[in-house]
Amino acid sequence: MSDMGTAQQAIDLILHQGLRENKFRHSKVLKLEKSVPGKQDKQGAIAMYRSKKQMAQSWGTVYTSKEAVYDNFASNTHWTPNVFNYLTYTDAAKHYVKGAKEQNLSQINTLVVDVDYHDAEERKAKFAEVWDTAMLDVQFIPTLILATQKGYHVYYVFNDPVFVRRHTNGQLPAVKAAKAISNSLKRFYAKRLPAVDVTCNSFGVFRVPRPDNIEYFDPKMTVDFQNLMTWSINFANEQRQSKPSVNTVKRHFKAHGVRRQIDQPWFQALIHQTNIDQKVGYGRHNTIFTLALACYSSNISQTQCFDVLDEFNSNLKHPLATQHVQKVIRDAYSGQFHAASREYVNALLETWVPDADRRVYLQRSQTTWYKYAKPRSERVNSHVHEWQADLMPYFNQRISQENNWFITTSLRHISKELNICLGSLTKALKKLIDQGLVYRQKGSGRQATMFATRSSLLQHAMELKHSQRLNYWLMVARFFGLTDQVLTLQRFSLNSDQDTVKFEQLRLVDTG
Repeated sequence: MSDMGTAQQAIDLILHQGLRENKFRHSKVLKLEKSVPGKQDKQGAIAMYRSKKQMAQSWGTVYTSKEAVYDNFASNTHWTPNVFNYLTYTDAAKHYVKGAKEQNLSQINTLVVDVDYHDAEERKAKFAEVWDTAMLDVQFIPTLILATQKGYHVYYVFNDPVFVRRHTNGQLPAVKAAKAISNSLKRFYAKRLPAVDVTCNSFGVFRVPRPDNIEYFDPKMTVDFQNLMTWSINFANEQRQSKPSVNTVKRHFKAHGVRRQIDQPWFQALIHQTNIDQKVGYGRHNTIFTLALACYSSNISQTQCFDVLDEFNSNLKHPLATQHVQKVIRDAYSGQFHAASREYVNALLETWVPDADRRVYLQRSQTTWYKYAKPRSERVNSHVHEWQADLMPYFNQRISQENNWFITTSLRHISKELNICLGSLTKALKKLIDQGLVYRQKGSGRQATMFATRSSLLQHAMELKHSQRLNYWLMVARFFGLTDQVLTLQRFSLNSDQDTVKFEQLRLVDTG
């Protein structure tokens, strides 16, 4: 496929069916049949801009068909990749576009992260760092990365568009959910890349794919909206736990102890709802996850929690499969999270209990106060999770420096370089290996141990040609032993399902 063809394929993938296929007038496509009333293409609109300066002034052009976009994208630099119900102009000459507001969104096709550096030279030097961050700890792979003048626009394109519907109370649940995910993405990037623009409009204007700016594009790497939302909730909870609060004390007490989340009005309001469905936004999965976190924080056993939420799920008009409920509860009880967050509790109430009294909502005064711990620099000892946070960049940096997908070293050498005792190092490393973030192959005798990380394995695979990846993953499986995590990684990067089957057949022959 030509470079122009690749850019057009990326545009088509992002837009989904948000615009007409052909121009309403002066189309180059011969129309053999007249449109049947009621079966017309969806009539959305996007805007495109010829330069960053014109974009800043809202001086652009409105497009309502893919054909028109394909005819003009090469002469434009920016666009609105998410589709609006309509766009119009503020002046008679039709220069200045208006209407690109989130209240006017028709469908959300993608979320984009804006990374900016000082200049193009630094941008080029930092691409590997951006790519490693963009994989979200190898949970999701970006669909598209475009080079800007001094940075990158990283696209996560949804496999299906998220249609925006207004709730009876005036809320836009899909927009609210997408903004929460976008904020999580930007905060995740900001922890690793100081250059990320955390104030960037989630549904604003970004670079348009063109032959001269596509750094990476894989049409297979689209993202499931609900899965990304689950990641967002998990990340938000992790962030809440990572704040400098160690000993948490509840403000409100009952006669026999702490007031539990399951005893609060919001929990009772949600647990009695039967109309919660798979609606885009805060649906069944997220409701059950939030209720399970409340059970966990209230010291309810996992078995009791399942009994309560299985009954709740059974009462829904459109229940989840039992195995999905079990998985959600296991995630909530994994020990990674503390309790249901105010943000998601109130969003669920707004979506499914719109008539609830405001006193039912989880207020700031009902949350927690904190006893702050000393900063790490003032403590003699570090926590295991802090050593884990040190180990990951250590491995990735060493692997990058050696321009390989692994390093060979010893625990004693790592212990000396990071100034960590062997006991703590072993504990932290075991947790990383159990989580599938690090792979280890012990050397025999005095031979050094081989280490690799999930991101280093996948990053190296994506740099190889498709024809080379089959043998690469076979080699990885041979070195580290085939695990579910390795299978997940190789499926991300192989060319097709047929390649995956072939890989598994080769692996069976190799190990047999």
